[in-house]
Amino acid sequence: MAFTVFYTVQISDVATKIFEAAGGKAVVTNHFFDEAGYIEELKALKPEAIMCRTEPITAAMMDAAGPNLKVIGKQGAGLDNIDIAAATERKIRVVYAPGQNAQSVAEQAAFLMLACARRYNYVDRQFRSGNYKVRFGLTNTYELQGKTLGLVGCGRIGRMLATIAKCGFGMNVIGYDPFLKQEQLGDLITLVESQDEVFKQADFVSLHTPLTPETEHSIGMREFKLMKPTASFINASRGEVVNEAELIQAMQENVITCAGLDVTEKEPLPLDSPLYSLDNVILTPHTAATTEQSVIRCCETVANDICAVVDGKDAKFAANKF
Repeated sequence: MAFTVFYTVQISDVATKIFEAAGGKAVVTNHFFDEAGYIEELKALKPEAIMCRTEPITAAMMDAAGPNLKVIGKQGAGLDNIDIAAATERKIRVVYAPGQNAQSVAEQAAFLMLACARRYNYVDRQFRSGNYKVRFGLTNTYELQGKTLGLVGCGRIGRMLATIAKCGFGMNVIGYDPFLKQEQLGDLITLVESQDEVFKQADFVSLHTPLTPETEHSIGMREFKLMKPTASFINASRGEVVNEAELIQAMQENVITCAGLDVTEKEPLPLDSPLYSLDNVILTPHTAATTEQSVIRCCETVANDICAVVDGKDAKFAANKF
């Protein structure tokens, strides 16, 4: 079968090889993060499939692709960048890779937690500026053993991070998740009655919630003020869940000790953001899921489902029904 797959961005050639083996052709865009550029290329290509990572896939892009478009594939698990309602209305299947990047994201959250515990950003900047003696007199640096990790969201990634924290570092783990009961978590995570309790009790709060209308900007100064002044905040889920202006204010005023962020409200993070200059903020550019193993798993999973849908078969991991 002959078909064309339009990449908004290509992160691996694994999927391309799967498409080529099935008779397909992959085209990589030259207009990264530019909807107008995507639309022009989609109009010209009229592809059967779109494959994306975190780039927005809008109704206008679907319409530009025309009637050939059968499937949109997400190289990951979060679906907030795709207008699923518009895809469903147009009978376009959306496929994704649930759980395939969970281990990588959990490990990144653990890395950010360690970096906060050792004030990595501050120490690194001081060392590079010639201050070798920064190692003397450091305050607010901690071993993780015996500390409390608080999870907001206890799904796959939260549970993997809990395993790393509890079994690897000897931490206590509490969590809040309105969709889970204690018997589902065993003795890995102790559920608390409210999200506020996580912020109050934890030495490290790690966010693992999807972006929805209910969660958008649900974390802000109120929550940071509930935290211990020695605590750290970790976000490797979605930047828009946090009120970033209030997070910046909290870090500037040392409401908490440190923040470790793999995601931000706007991506790429604007170059004039105060987050870049703050010694108590660790930043990574949404790289939690981009380990070699995670990328391969996600690309293989989504590419195989794209091929199935184009061939008129059922997808293994479909995000919409019609």
